Amino acid sequence: MTTANPQVSAGVQQLIEKLRTQGVASGRTEADRLVTEAQDEAERIVAKARKEAATLVAKAQREADFTVKSGNEALELAGRNAVLELKGYLMEKFSKRISDAVAVEMQDQELLQKMIVEVAGRTPLRNEKQLQAILPAKVIGVDDLSANPEELKEGSLAYFVTRQGKEMLAEGITFTVSQTLKSGVTFRLLDKNVEVELDDDAVSELLLKHLQPRFRVLLEGAVK
Repeated sequence: MTTANPQVSAGVQQLIEKLRTQGVASGRTEADRLVTEAQDEAERIVAKARKEAATLVAKAQREADFTVKSGNEALELAGRNAVLELKGYLMEKFSKRISDAVAVEMQDQELLQKMIVEVAGRTPLRNEKQLQAILPAKVIGVDDLSANPEELKEGSLAYFVTRQGKEMLAEGITFTVSQTLKSGVTFRLLDKNVEVELDDDAVSELLLKHLQPRFRVLLEGAVK
């Protein structure tokens, strides 16, 4: 049996210890490197996540702002439309009220008498010798005029036509009756083939041209 050289054994032991020491140091260095890389990677991941989160938050905020703005604009538009619809409705009701009132007033025989006198007395018409006033048969009471002309009630339109109409006849103004005319009075210049209608629609239109702008101003102040 060969006995190991003590010096060789000591050298081998030293080599083993050296390799062990170097291995531990190398392992520690590698571990430190891996830890450092892991920490750097973690920081990069966290930074990237924060950046993405900030981007998402900013995008969500923009979308939220857009939604709120769109909602406010939609509400404002709906409000303006509601106001316009209300104004339109009130203007329509106002026009209807005026038209209804005119329709009632145009059945008033006293008003028709005043209209005839006013129009016939206008300066441009005084020289006209063929002015014809056309009256509605229903309003003038043609049946009463034909049946009992001597019993006509004073103040009625038929009485006006038979009495004062004689004076107007001398001035070239004649009266006739229309079965199709429902209200008002139509003036016709026979020699010029010109007609001026003063019926419900014509009078309502004239009144509304005058009154609607004023009523609209009132609406603008009351409904905003």
